[in-house]
Amino acid sequence: MKQVNILLKSNGELKRIITDKKMSVNEYTDILNCDYIDIKGLKLDELNLNISLVFDDEFLFTDKAINKKASVLFGYKQHEEVLCGDVLVQKDIETPEGIIAVGFNEEEATVIEAYIENLKYEHL
Repeated sequence: MKQVNILLKSNGELKRIITDKKMSVNEYTDILNCDYIDIKGLKLDELNLNISLVFDDEFLFTDKAINKKASVLFGYKQHEEVLCGDVLVQKDIETPEGIIAVGFNEEEATVIEAYIENLKYEHL
């Protein structure tokens, strides 16, 4: 089944990455141009959707630009912590083994893209 992974670039651009399976750690690090990743699960109450943000775990040690929209998703308004560099947005699903991050279906991807496009980040 086709999965739509959304790459939220630090310049605000959204890019779809289409896969047919769960991504590997090597795929994440290649896409995000990093050595180590971190994954933060979030609930978007407005959309009734659980998502994960996959990002460079060592972004503070780099010169990557602040990703304003990803930072707002991450909860900047609550804790004033930012994310830098490109960030991959995925859907969280529960499995017998636990919660995993996978791509969205087409309809979900369209909804989450519109949500991200409308994020306000003037005070960041």
